[in-house]
Amino acid sequence: MPVDQFREEEFSGKLSGGLAKRILALLKPHWLWVVGFLITIIIVSILDAYFTYLSKQIIDQGILSGDKSTLYRVLIRYGSLILIQAAATFGFVYLVGVLGERIRYDLRQKLFNHLQKLSLSYYSQTPVGWIISRVTNDTERVAELMTWGLLDSTWGAVNIITALAFMFSINWQLALIVCAILPILLYTAVLFRKRILTQFREVRKFNSKITASYNENISGVRVVKALGRENKNLSEFSELTDGMYRSGFRAAWLSALFLPSVQIISSFAIGGIIWYSGVKINFQGITIGGIQAFISYMTFMMWPIQDLARVFAELQRAVASAERIFALIDTTPDIMDKPTAIDPGTVRGDIFNDKDAICALDS
Repeated sequence: MPVDQFREEEFSGKLSGGLAKRILALLKPHWLWVVGFLITIIIVSILDAYFTYLSKQIIDQGILSGDKSTLYRVLIRYGSLILIQAAATFGFVYLVGVLGERIRYDLRQKLFNHLQKLSLSYYSQTPVGWIISRVTNDTERVAELMTWGLLDSTWGAVNIITALAFMFSINWQLALIVCAILPILLYTAVLFRKRILTQFREVRKFNSKITASYNENISGVRVVKALGRENKNLSEFSELTDGMYRSGFRAAWLSALFLPSVQIISSFAIGGIIWYSGVKINFQGITIGGIQAFISYMTFMMWPIQDLARVFAELQRAVASAERIFALIDTTPDIMDKPTAIDPGTVRGDIFNDKDAICALDS
């Protein structure tokens, strides 16, 4: 089917509960791998936060007090935990790599098996390039979300929770300042969500049409040459690439704007911590190491939030890809067996060559 005559299905534009369940269901057959890499990434994340707390102890109990025995003890603990974190890092990188390959395998097998069941009319109405894009590009996008996207989001969420826990253990007043900033960051994320999702959905549409256009023009090059459609095809292809460029540019611009917005909001939290420590309480009830730990934790939280913002942008692309994958899987053949149909098994017969018998039948 010519790509310019193909009209792709329009979707709701929202990550519905049903779609989320279908995406998460991809992990069900591999739940042991998921549990394994989640445990290892949580260990790494908690140790990251604990190292900052150990830095506070090194300053307050070791350097400032001049207690060398305490300093050595904390340093030994620090070094031992580094080895544990290195082992856990190796574990989650290995597990998430294997999990990604398993999800890709499952998705491509499911799509290929379903394509074998569809009627010929489906292939006459759908460009081959569109189908290829579903099996290759979209499965890759969804697999990346379900592995590295899930890993980064888990790491970011646990980092934020553990950082807040250590902040409250050091000084609850300063921790409340940080908590007041978090809803603003959440509102910023929601504000960008719909626009980023819309633009990435347009990018995926144009990508499918461009892939289909490549396939149609290459496979039908003889017809194109015979009819002299080179200029016409070039014009149509330019419209597709221009549309994809505009949508991709808007999506990239919104995604890029999201990160500095997070940084600016976070800087207000750091400024509030410094102001409250020095002006409001005159550094009472908090040590130098505590202030250093608070600023480190705030900076420490900025990276997970930025990672969550990046995963958020990846989520928009993966949702658009998942919608197309499930739309293909949900396509039903035009011709289907009746529920009461019986499988005859192996049917055997012989060629009938008896002329006399044929004449008898005719009479």
